Amino acid sequence: MKKKQGTPPVKKEFAITPFAALKGLKGVAAEPAAVVTPPPKAEPKRESVDMDLFFQAMSGVAPLAGGQQKSLPGKALSPVKAVVRKIEENEQQLFLETINGLKLDVRFDDDVPDDPAAVKPRSSRLRQLRRGTIRLDYELDLHGLTRDEALGALAMFIGGAFRRQQQAVLVITGRGNHSPEEPVLKKAVEKWLRDTGKDMIAEFLQAPRQLGGDGALVVFLKKSA
Repeated sequence: MKKKQGTPPVKKEFAITPFAALKGLKGVAAEPAAVVTPPPKAEPKRESVDMDLFFQAMSGVAPLAGGQQKSLPGKALSPVKAVVRKIEENEQQLFLETINGLKLDVRFDDDVPDDPAAVKPRSSRLRQLRRGTIRLDYELDLHGLTRDEALGALAMFIGGAFRRQQQAVLVITGRGNHSPEEPVLKKAVEKWLRDTGKDMIAEFLQAPRQLGGDGALVVFLKKSA
């Protein structure tokens, strides 16, 4: 009697499952890559920004006194603009070489006497100029402007220099050799420095010959609060 042939056993396929042991474990999310923030760009110095804006304003505006730009009926404004310029290093040195012997014209103090002749110059600023502690960094040229235009530009220039804590500036009015208006302009500028601008002005003196002589003024500024 023949034996029944049994069904041959089915061969099990061999499977490689290296991660089978990890079945049931919760996957751990990979940490996101750290975001590298680039360093902020260095902002330009406030002083240089203010000065650039100041130059732009001065190059296109010749304001009247009080900071208002307006036309007067029957009287056209001069096309000439006030010029603001940075004083170069060689001019600084020239000024220091010629400053010896100069006397200050005006001093502002709470105890200023009524007699202007009794006002004595403050020699400490002259010494600081000689040593280079105080620098003349900027000048304002008012050549060719009318009185009102010049005083408006002067107010803008001095106010800006005071806010930026400049120590001293040069104001050029002209000598009056070619225009009868210039002596009048210089007197008006000096009066403005004594009166209207006295809260910002410490004192001023006539510039040395190489920087304009009697047609220019060195103006010392008070420290802003």
